[in-house]
Amino acid sequence: MEDLTQLSFVPLDGEAPADLGLEALPNAHGVLSRVRSAFDAFCAGDLPVEMVSATAVPGAPARGIHLIYAYGHAWLVQGEPTTASRSGNETVVEGAGKLLSRLVRPEAADRTVLVLDCCHAGAFDSCLGSAAVTPRLTVYACGPDEKAIALIGDNASRLSIGLAKRLRGAGAVADLVEVVSAVCRDLAADGVIAGQAVDYRMNGRPLRLSRHGPSSRGRRERTVALVRNALLGVGALLALTVIWLAWFYRGHALLDVDLAGLPSIASDVRLTVTEEDPGSNASTLYAEVKPSGGRVRLWVPAADIIVKVEARYVDGADRRLGFHLLLSPGFDPLGKALHLTLPDAREVQAHPGMAHVPAARWVHGLDQELRANRRPYWIDVRPPTVEEYLPKVRAMLKAGRIKRENSFMLTFLPRRSAIDQVGAGQVRELGRDLGAIFGKIDAGTSPRVSAPGDIVVGTGEVPCATCPPPMTQFEARAYCALRGMRLPTDLEWELATRGVDGRAYPWGNRFDEKRANVPGLPAKGQPSPALKPVDAYPGERSPFGLLDTVGNAGDWVENESGSYESVYMGATYRFNPEDATAFRMLPVTDADYLVREITTRCAVDAVPAAAGEGPGARPRGEGPR
Repeated sequence: MEDLTQLSFVPLDGEAPADLGLEALPNAHGVLSRVRSAFDAFCAGDLPVEMVSATAVPGAPARGIHLIYAYGHAWLVQGEPTTASRSGNETVVEGAGKLLSRLVRPEAADRTVLVLDCCHAGAFDSCLGSAAVTPRLTVYACGPDEKAIALIGDNASRLSIGLAKRLRGAGAVADLVEVVSAVCRDLAADGVIAGQAVDYRMNGRPLRLSRHGPSSRGRRERTVALVRNALLGVGALLALTVIWLAWFYRGHALLDVDLAGLPSIASDVRLTVTEEDPGSNASTLYAEVKPSGGRVRLWVPAADIIVKVEARYVDGADRRLGFHLLLSPGFDPLGKALHLTLPDAREVQAHPGMAHVPAARWVHGLDQELRANRRPYWIDVRPPTVEEYLPKVRAMLKAGRIKRENSFMLTFLPRRSAIDQVGAGQVRELGRDLGAIFGKIDAGTSPRVSAPGDIVVGTGEVPCATCPPPMTQFEARAYCALRGMRLPTDLEWELATRGVDGRAYPWGNRFDEKRANVPGLPAKGQPSPALKPVDAYPGERSPFGLLDTVGNAGDWVENESGSYESVYMGATYRFNPEDATAFRMLPVTDADYLVREITTRCAVDAVPAAAGEGPGARPRGEGPR
């Protein structure tokens, strides 16, 4: 085994005749760096390197292998390879014979490896064959009539890259003939860049180089490269981290929810955040948190979101606490912190079966009018059922709060019983037939009613025990007053049902027959639609947690935004689907003409949060208050 002791690099980069149209070369120093790194491991110390200019004679080492690497342009003149080298600012043109005699020293020929990395390299072989002095190993980058390919983007030649690759994998001993043969096969098998046949001439015994590992200079270069690459990697990672953090900060807000003592009166407290898309009726769970203290802090999307706080209460009642927020992306730090406070635990405990609606900015009506509700309130999660309501209405009758003729149920049940007792069932059939006739007439004059009603109270079907009880407006007000409450206004009902984002239905903007009792006109031969239980759609809640809002039975409200005295919201099961929206207020102008299934849910003002007005939400573009 032998050691490499010197590298002489010969750049053939002089000015070639313009009519040859030769391509530009990669930087000679870049190619030298590639060659040096490839052979550096086979030198016992730092590999001495010299750059040999035109007319200069390389200095031969006293011992060891001398690598002479000639790189650049060559062309044929009457069959002889010709090169051009620089000497200062001048170009020196040399034929192959003159170049070879200048580069190969007779006293060191048997220790010389000559690499000709230029076009027409194979044509130099005829000159070497007739020369008195020949190197121990000569490597030709290409055949006599081929071009040696340069890769400007890699700042290297194709041969230098091939040698570096094979020498890295050569192990402790590198047989240069085997290395060159392997490079020849590699370049011949390249299906992307073809046409470069590497060859060699060997004189004398085999040439095997011992690997010593990287020199101190090589180690320094590798260390610098590793440090540089590490710094570049860290810099890139930091840049990506900054970009990600900026994206996250812009698209999120920090939510801080004060539970206001709720864990002291309830167990299994859970806070959930859903991201809303009313356009597709989609509600996607973003986060679910079980608080470990009196507050919850988390980052939430700057989007249309619903924050719900659910718990298990000792009395088993259903209570709904939450916030509907419209948040806009941005970098303004004032809009990045949301501080929300639940009602006081004692107030929550005092309102079983009710949903809390905080102060909020919201979108009202078909025309999407911006409104501000500055007064928080409570509203029933659902209407009462028939079996819940009957004892209360009878108690109101006994206490003189209501007369029998003021109550739908107190009028309906005795009349129906009387009809059954006298066997006048045909009256009920007549009532249904007349209802169908008048329903057709009404359908022709009203765009809303789609199914017949009953003409005479008591001739229709008895609502089921868990259905909402139809009420007159008078008894609805009396029922709420009995509870120390009132009817909600039309605006309160609308906000509690549609939330703040202006959706048409409690679940979004598209009607879905599977989410509410709004069947529309029945098909021929099918029974007429009827009331359903208040919890027939238990999973379909409004943004603030209300059940059974649109369709089924309507809800009496106080008219705050219009002129009619008797109005209700939510339509009924008799309406067309497109009319049973969360914002349409419907008048009742003649209660005796067509009995309508209208019930009630009560409301009551809430005590404002301790910090003042409760949190609300702004439409997109305004950010949180």
